Amino acid sequence: MKKSHLLALMVSLAAGTAAAEGTVAGTTIENTASASFQDPANAGTTLTSNSNTVSTTVLPLPGFDIVYTGGTADGNDITSTPILTTGAVPGQKVTTQYSVLNNGNVTLTVNLAADTTGAASGQTVQYFLDANGDGVADSSTPITSVIVPVDDPSTPADEGIVKIIQVVTLPTDPALITPSSVFGASPEGTVTGTAGADPLVTPGNGYASGTTVYEDGKAVNTDLQFVRITVFAPALDNNPNVDPTTPVDSAGNPITDPALVPPSQTVQIPTEAVGTTGDATPVVPTTGYITPGAPTSDPTPGGTPIVPNVAGDIQIAYPKADANTNPDTVVFSNNLTNTSGATDKVQLYPTLADGTPDPAYTYDPATGTFTNATTGVVIRFLDPVTGNPILASTDPSNPTAAVYPTVTVPSGSTVVYRTEVTYPDPDDSAVITPVTVVIGADSLKDAGIKSDSSTTNTILPPSAQFGDATGTLGAVSTPAPIQTVNPGGTQSGVASPDLSDATAVFQMDVVNNGQYNDSYTLSGSVTLTDAATGNPVVVPVLYYAPDGSLLPRLSNDPLSPDYNKFITPVIAPGTEYKPYAVVQVPVGTLTGDYTVTQNAVGNYSTIPMTDTNDVIRVAPDGNVAVAKFVAKSGVTAASNPVNGIDNPANFTATGATGAKPGDDITYRIIAKNNYNTTISNFFLSDTVPANTLFKSIQLLDASGTVISTNVIYKVGSGAWGATAPAAGLANPSVIYIALDANGDNVPDALAPTTTLTAEFVVTVK
Repeated sequence: MKKSHLLALMVSLAAGTAAAEGTVAGTTIENTASASFQDPANAGTTLTSNSNTVSTTVLPLPGFDIVYTGGTADGNDITSTPILTTGAVPGQKVTTQYSVLNNGNVTLTVNLAADTTGAASGQTVQYFLDANGDGVADSSTPITSVIVPVDDPSTPADEGIVKIIQVVTLPTDPALITPSSVFGASPEGTVTGTAGADPLVTPGNGYASGTTVYEDGKAVNTDLQFVRITVFAPALDNNPNVDPTTPVDSAGNPITDPALVPPSQTVQIPTEAVGTTGDATPVVPTTGYITPGAPTSDPTPGGTPIVPNVAGDIQIAYPKADANTNPDTVVFSNNLTNTSGATDKVQLYPTLADGTPDPAYTYDPATGTFTNATTGVVIRFLDPVTGNPILASTDPSNPTAAVYPTVTVPSGSTVVYRTEVTYPDPDDSAVITPVTVVIGADSLKDAGIKSDSSTTNTILPPSAQFGDATGTLGAVSTPAPIQTVNPGGTQSGVASPDLSDATAVFQMDVVNNGQYNDSYTLSGSVTLTDAATGNPVVVPVLYYAPDGSLLPRLSNDPLSPDYNKFITPVIAPGTEYKPYAVVQVPVGTLTGDYTVTQNAVGNYSTIPMTDTNDVIRVAPDGNVAVAKFVAKSGVTAASNPVNGIDNPANFTATGATGAKPGDDITYRIIAKNNYNTTISNFFLSDTVPANTLFKSIQLLDASGTVISTNVIYKVGSGAWGATAPAAGLANPSVIYIALDANGDNVPDALAPTTTLTAEFVVTVK
């Protein structure tokens, strides 16, 4: 037995594996007793007498269970389950991984049905095979049962487990899905008994014929493993504003988290909450803020969204990244309303908090330009109709001369002007700060220059980093992390150990160094080499959340180019998200170092980022198989394989028809390199059998033709040479043979999946 019952149960729950119990049903246990005694006729001699042999057939002891893959304890309902999916949207598919375990000693067919007690109506529940446990269905065909083999106690592997996934699809009918709806399901396994009254006569599957048995033999609905799904609940207050198309919240505050992604994407950035994904209806800021009476053209070059808070006299712009280093420009649209009862002339300028002009700016009256030499910010005020700069008034009748750009505002009217802010192109990866300009409006009818009303224009630039995770805020690109894998090992999750399995895992870091929320699309791949063919094999990078769950895909269609693109949750400014980049290296990958290329792009900011320093080191894996055959006419090729190597035609591994003295015996020795790497110094050898004399040895190519050149030989501990051994050598002479293409008297290397064949002939004495 592999493990005790208690230990097996604990291990199975923790690792999602079956806790197989006992010897396989149907096994015959034989036992013979013996007695030993001193020979009464010969002192000092011990004699032994054996009893008859007693045989016992092992009876079925069935048992089965369905558990969460990963070890979360089951036995719950839809209200108590710890497996939760929140913020689901109509039509969303929620996938949960399960393991069907055979805890007994007989193969069982486990029927699968969905228990939806407590779930709202309208959902569909299906089950699919997931043999490799990657959380993706093996095919598009749903299943209603699985055959779970019995675990073989004689092997280290656990055969008594079948992995499946449960897919719950939410309805799309508004009548069936509301913010208060709760969906969910649990697989419920049953086995229909087929055993007869006497298991020795009719063993069946160990359960009495006609009975229905539930998981762990418990009562129906007592050993379930639910997933609970709650629906995204929007909280909206629809209030009018100066411009009805301008988005503000119920308090009149601007929406500070822009969300703008191509319509082809299935996952959009929710503006309402940080750290979530899958919001199907995000609030998108209007492109520019245009007041009534202003031109209908977009005042913001490049379509930068600007959201105002009229009550707070604040406008906030959310520019995207660009591919150049030229200074960036945002144009704000501002109102200036006069309720004094008389026409007024008002000058505009960057102001301090006390209303006085900001001395950091130098004003050029000829161009109407304010320049901050320290920050590089340049401000101009523009006419909304012509787009020309507004300059200072030159009215000589005005006793107070204007110093700065001036507008005339009739009583009871509103004048529209635009504020153009140009600023240096920020580093798209460094930590950046907002660009804030406060614009003062000073009436020329009062003394001095002091703002009578101000408004604030703020630009929140984007910035992000993508690379390998660090212990502090920020990502790095050096040194190059190296993950060593064994391509013949198992595929593991994000906790994959180095070297012992076939999964490479790199913890990555997406850092939002910008000034607004954003989510990011991650993608990557590595080009490996197939050891058998030498052909390139492109393997995608899978991205997992820190909790080990697969991130949402950009597309759930395996044929879509977006299938291997993954969406992070929304990341707040000044914070980071650390997903896992996982590469599942296929069996038969050639040894070597392979560089992984990864990409990240801001879904709103459009910042492109790459990471090309992670390395997968594929370790050697495999063996060398050797088979020996003897000539026998009439034998069909490949009818008598040995160690995975097919016998040649007219050769057998089970013995020839016999040979007389003087007859030759011909052997074929075939060795195959099953490693994923080339093996150096490769040669074949054989010992001259007793009662025979050596006659000849030669190498053959794949067609069975003798290789006559570039062959070297050796006898016993002698040196390698191009001269074949002389006939007549007797047992125990050892004859060696190898290829030597370069003539250095050293055996050549053998490439992966290739063979070397020798024909060895001896004569019977």
